[in-house]
Amino acid sequence: MSVDTHFRIDGGGTRTPLVLLHGAGLDLTMWDRVVAALAADRKVVRFDLLGHGQTVDPPGGRSIEEYVAQLLGVVEATGAGRPDLAGLSMGGMVALGTAARHPESFRRVALLNTVFDRTPEQKAGNRERLAATEAGGMAAVADLAIDRWFTPDWQAAHPVDADAVRNKLLANDPAAYLKAYGLFIEGDPIMPGGAGAITVPTLVMTGELDSGSTPAMTRSLAARVADGQAVVLPGLHHLPPIEAPEAFALNLLDFLDSPDKETLQ
Repeated sequence: MSVDTHFRIDGGGTRTPLVLLHGAGLDLTMWDRVVAALAADRKVVRFDLLGHGQTVDPPGGRSIEEYVAQLLGVVEATGAGRPDLAGLSMGGMVALGTAARHPESFRRVALLNTVFDRTPEQKAGNRERLAATEAGGMAAVADLAIDRWFTPDWQAAHPVDADAVRNKLLANDPAAYLKAYGLFIEGDPIMPGGAGAITVPTLVMTGELDSGSTPAMTRSLAARVADGQAVVLPGLHHLPPIEAPEAFALNLLDFLDSPDKETLQ
């Protein structure tokens, strides 16, 4: 790998390995509540994206190509072969971009709470949050993010989990976060048309109440890939692996473990 990437490997077994990509401002611990279920009979590889967690923030700006190269480097370094790939939010953007550029490199792809073909108004809301972070640092947006990602009732019932996500956001290096989030706002230059290059089975899944990665985006993206299916999780928001780990893992595993069409013929 060209960058010293912090990664972790869990589990093992005979099923196809799975690589997980987290969202902006978070790190590989985002998957802690679901990794045991996902790694029951497969190797699960998760890592910190550039400028997140324990992975360094290289000098200069950020490009989607850098994240694609990082992902492919992790796959090679961990001996994952031709793995399944799942990314959430910004991780979904990276997964989408990598699978479109290298469709032969993955067996199946799961694009989770992933933005797609945003309107100018939707991008404007992202830019407002970017400006707030530039002006006030991570503290200016951490509580806003928690309120977008979780209902007040969930926060009240799970204060430790909500605080863990908030503290993870606050721990970000603001400069590194701004570079990553700025790229997230501008998006992948080959999208939305590039999604058509993905020919492997693809799950596109979001929460019913996700205001950023909406059910409409999910259905649109699923329709753009050759073999896509859209799933909307009732009553959930932007971080189902944290908000509802059992429901999230059940739906993802149902997709990953379903027979290939060739097997059914």
